[in-house]
Amino acid sequence: MYKIEIKTKENFRDARGEYYLYEIISMGFDNVKKVKYCPLYIIKGDISDGEAEIIARQLLIDEITEDYSIKKENEILSPIKVGGAIEVWYKKGVTDTVAQSVQKAVKDLGIDKKIEVNTGHKYYLFGDISDEDLALMAEKLFANTLIQGYEIENHALQRN
Repeated sequence: MYKIEIKTKENFRDARGEYYLYEIISMGFDNVKKVKYCPLYIIKGDISDGEAEIIARQLLIDEITEDYSIKKENEILSPIKVGGAIEVWYKKGVTDTVAQSVQKAVKDLGIDKKIEVNTGHKYYLFGDISDEDLALMAEKLFANTLIQGYEIENHALQRN
């Protein structure tokens, strides 16, 4: 299993992160100083490290504005402290059309292996944020709890 996280490069604008920061401040949370948005992809199947790299580089990112990191199952990454992080994923049984498109595109890349793809979103929040505030933001802003689940990491560790 590979977890691929897409990040906006430092010298480019993270418009989605800025939007969510505005919404969070509008909700009255002035303790959040920055939000960083990252699309997530989990790819399960019999693919190699090199094939995961090809999928990330040739399919999932815009090489000019984005970068990526790939985490294998149970891999530990070097950390940077942030105030909290929220991951949002579709619940089991909910159709993930982006994941279906990625599966088809992987075959178009010439990787003809049976894979399963899930897509999600990760929001890194910078500031002094309580577990209760993170949960409230997750339910009111980041996740549609009818079709999505979320995980909260308070004082999360972000890969360098």
